[in-house]
Amino acid sequence: MKNICTVILISLFLPHALPAQKKFEAGIWAGPVATQMSGDGLSGWDKLGFSGGAWVRTNLNEKWRITGGLQFTNKGSRTERDTITFVNFAYHLNYIEMPITAGYVWRHWEFQVGVVPGILISQEIRTNAVNTEINPPFESYELSGVASGIFSFTEKFALGTRFMSSILPVRPTPNFANRFSYYERGNYHQVLHFLLQYRF
Repeated sequence: MKNICTVILISLFLPHALPAQKKFEAGIWAGPVATQMSGDGLSGWDKLGFSGGAWVRTNLNEKWRITGGLQFTNKGSRTERDTITFVNFAYHLNYIEMPITAGYVWRHWEFQVGVVPGILISQEIRTNAVNTEINPPFESYELSGVASGIFSFTEKFALGTRFMSSILPVRPTPNFANRFSYYERGNYHQVLHFLLQYRF
């Protein structure tokens, strides 16, 4: 909880600590996510969830801008109920994240790339809606890379899509791993986020 409060305070007060001549804009975003995990043995973007948060940005010039934010994101993966064994299985993980991106503006579009530090606030594995033991558990922290495309269709509103992927494993692999294979070292989140953005 202490770490979460620290991230929130930094996000809220950082703009006020920067030079006053910089102009800042702020807004909110929200939308559905589809998620999966590499290395979990469950293929497909079958885990649906939600992500939403707030952002603040400053323009470096007419084309480039820096954006920071704070968001909540559902992550994990799942498999459909087996028609023979009638078993369904899912990972449910919730994160508080602080995306930091550099954006390039082209007409009504903005293309962003950056990093997303995150803090794990809850983790569950459910088999037929019953919680089971997590072994090994997920890491408390995550570092992801992010790429986004955002289209402003009015002065205040924009639609976008965002892809995030873990840079480091979010937990060790529970199975024997090939130490020479990057993606066999553990589990990695992948997130597709479809968002609606509003600028104040």
